Amino acid sequence: MSSDTEIGRVVTVDTSQVTVELLPELKALARSTFEGPQEVGRINSYVIIPVGARRLVAMVTRVLMSEQSEISSDRTMVTLPSARRLMKATLIGTIEEGVFSQGVSVFPILHSAVHLVGQEDLRTIFDVKDAETDVDPVSPGFVIEVGESLVFPGFTIRADPDAMFGKHLAVLGSTGSGKSCTIAAVLQAVLALPAVSKTTVVVLDTNGEYAAAFPSETLCEGVTDCLYIPSADGDRDRLVVPYWFMNSDDFVRLFRAREGLQAPVLLRALRLARAVAGEGAEADPIVILEVLRTATEKLLATAENTSPNQQWAIKNNVVQACDENLGFRTALPDEVAVLDATYGAEVFAEWEAAIQAVRATAHAATQIGGPTLMQIRQDLEPVLANLNSLVAELGDEETTVSADQPSYFNRTQLLEKYLATAMREQAESGNPGRVREACGPMLLRIRRFVEDRRFRFLMTQFPDAANVLAAFIRDILGLESVDGTLAGDDEIEAGVLPFYDRQRAGTKGSNVVVVDLSLLSSEVLENVAALLGRLILEFQQRLGDTDPAARGSLPVVLVLEEAQNYIPERRSSEESISRAVFERIAREGRKYGLGLVVASQRPSELSRTVLSQCSSFIVHRLQNPEDLRYFREVVPGVYEALLEQLPALAARCALVFGEFVRAPGLVRIREACPTPRSRDPRFYRSWVDGVKPDVERVCADWENRPVPVGESGSENDVTDGTPLGADAGDPE
Repeated sequence: MSSDTEIGRVVTVDTSQVTVELLPELKALARSTFEGPQEVGRINSYVIIPVGARRLVAMVTRVLMSEQSEISSDRTMVTLPSARRLMKATLIGTIEEGVFSQGVSVFPILHSAVHLVGQEDLRTIFDVKDAETDVDPVSPGFVIEVGESLVFPGFTIRADPDAMFGKHLAVLGSTGSGKSCTIAAVLQAVLALPAVSKTTVVVLDTNGEYAAAFPSETLCEGVTDCLYIPSADGDRDRLVVPYWFMNSDDFVRLFRAREGLQAPVLLRALRLARAVAGEGAEADPIVILEVLRTATEKLLATAENTSPNQQWAIKNNVVQACDENLGFRTALPDEVAVLDATYGAEVFAEWEAAIQAVRATAHAATQIGGPTLMQIRQDLEPVLANLNSLVAELGDEETTVSADQPSYFNRTQLLEKYLATAMREQAESGNPGRVREACGPMLLRIRRFVEDRRFRFLMTQFPDAANVLAAFIRDILGLESVDGTLAGDDEIEAGVLPFYDRQRAGTKGSNVVVVDLSLLSSEVLENVAALLGRLILEFQQRLGDTDPAARGSLPVVLVLEEAQNYIPERRSSEESISRAVFERIAREGRKYGLGLVVASQRPSELSRTVLSQCSSFIVHRLQNPEDLRYFREVVPGVYEALLEQLPALAARCALVFGEFVRAPGLVRIREACPTPRSRDPRFYRSWVDGVKPDVERVCADWENRPVPVGESGSENDVTDGTPLGADAGDPE
C-alpha cells in the first residue's frame, strides 16, 4: 500500500534521468499529504526516490500523457484506450545521513517508489538552519543570498562564495532580462554579510551602469562601498593608465605592428627605451653595447655576402655602413658618455678605430674578397669579441631590462631616437630607406595615438616617481594606501595621475572598484581591458612567487560586463589580445585567487574557452536560437532538459545551477538596492511629459568646451541620473 506522499513508480532509468509513471488515482495531478495538499508534476519541483539508506533527489523537467490500448488473447475484444501519465525528472543529488550533496553515486531500480518532497527534505536541500550560526571563514558554505525559490516559496537560494567566484560565474540573458541587477544584487548580498569587512571586486563597466548600484558611502574603518573611476576626459578622478605599464604584446597589438619588420623594430626600440632608468637619468650601458654589437655584426655580414649578383655592390655597401656607424657619437651622445664613464673611453674609441680601418680598406679595394675580406675580419672580430664579453657580463649581473617589464621610459625618446636607432639596426645591405618605408604605416599609427586627445589617458608623457605601479595596483584593487611609500607634491603634481593622488591622500580602500569604460574609443577598448586584466593576474602571480605562503591570499573578483565585446569567439584570423588574456585568466586564474564573473547577452559571441571554464551559471531569458544552441554545447549535459524553459523566463527570474548552489532551481533574484543605471526607456511617458534634454550642455562636453552662460536650452534638467524617458523602477 502506497504512502500518502508516493506519486508513482520508476519505469525507465538512464545516466541522468528517470521516467516515472504516476499513480492512476492522481487524476488532478495533486495529492493530499499530512503536510497539506501538494501539486504533483510541477516543472522545476523536486521528487524523492529512496534507494536503501539514501534518498535521491530529482528535478521534474517534463510531464506527458501516453495513450495505450489492450487486445485480448483471443483477439475477439478490444478495450478502450487508457492513459498513462508519465513524468521525466533529472537526478541532481543525494540525501544521506541528513546531508544533501549534488551528484549521485547510485541509481534507482525499476519500479522504485517516487515520493513528493517533504518540508524536512526541503530544509535539508536548502540547508535551512534553526538559528543563526557562526560562519567558518575557511569553509563558509552557502551563505550568499541569491534569491527565493519560485517553486518552493519561503525557501532562499544561497550560494557558496568560494565556488561562485573561485571557479568563475557566468550571468547570461537577453537584453532587459535582469543581468546587471543580478550582479549588483549578488555583490550587495556579499557586502551585507555581517562578517564581511573588506572585499576586492573590480568591475569593468562598458555601459556606465554600476556606479549607481554602489554609492561611495564610508563604511566601517573608513572603507568606502565603491570607488568609481570614470573614463570621461577632464574628470578629476578619471581613468589614467600610463603607457609604460603595457608590455611588448600590448604595444604590438595597439600599434598593429606587422610581423616581419615592423614588430621587430618596435620591440627593439622598446627594449632600448626601457633601458633608460627614468626621465633625465643615465642610460643603461647595455643600450650602446647592443647597438655597437648589432652594427658590427651587420657590417661583417655585409662584407661576407656571397651572392653573385651582389658582388658589385658590396664595396659601396660596406663604405656606406661604416659612414653610418661613425655617426653614432653624434646620434647617441648620452649613451656614448655612459659607456665611457662605465668602461673608459677606450672601448668606444677602439670600436671607432676599427670601423675607420674597415672603411679605409674597403675604399681602397677594387672589390671585397680574398685578402680584403680577411683584413676586414681581422679589424672587426677583436672588437666584436670584446663587446660580446661586456654584454655577457651585464647579463650575468642581471642589469639588462626586458621589453615587457612595466618600467618607465620617455615617450619622446622612443619616438625620436630609439625607433630610428632600431630601424637603422634593421637596415639590410646599406638600405635604411627600405626599412623606413616598411615601418612608415606603423610610425603614422603611433603618431596618431600620441596626438589624438581620445588616447591621452594612456599615451600622455606622464611623469615618473617611486611606486607609481604599486599605487596603480592598490588603486585598481581598492586597497588602502601605505604611509611613506609615495613621493610628495614635488615629484608629481596633483591632478596628473588621479590614482596616485588617491593613494597619496591616504585612502582606506574600497569594496568595489567600478572602472567605467563606456566612453573609451572602440580602438582601445580591448587593449585597455586586456591591460587591466593582465596587470591584476600578473600581480597575483608575482605575489605568490615573492612569498609562496601568500599565493591566493588576496582573492580578487573581476566582473566583465558585456564580455562579448572584448572576449569574442574566434571568427577571423585576427587575434584578439583581450581574448587571449581573459582565456588565460579563465584557465589559470583560480590558482592565483582571481575569479571571473562574465556577463553577456550574446553567449554565441562569447569565447567558448571562457564560458566552458565557468562552473556556476545564473541564466535569465535567452530567446535567440543561436545563443541557445551555443549555450547547450558548453554546459554539462545533465542540465540540458532544464534549458528548454529559458525562452519563457520572466524578468528577474533565472535558472541557477552549478557548483555554487546546493541544487539547481528556478529562482527570483533578490532585489538590488540601489539598482544599476540600466532601466528600460519609457517611450510613452516621454511622449506624454514632453521631456526637453539639455542638448547644448551635452554637446559642449562632447566637444570639450565650456558652456557659455545662458546657452543651455533645457527646461527639464534631469539631475537624478534617470535617463530621459526612463522609469526608475525597471531593472535590466
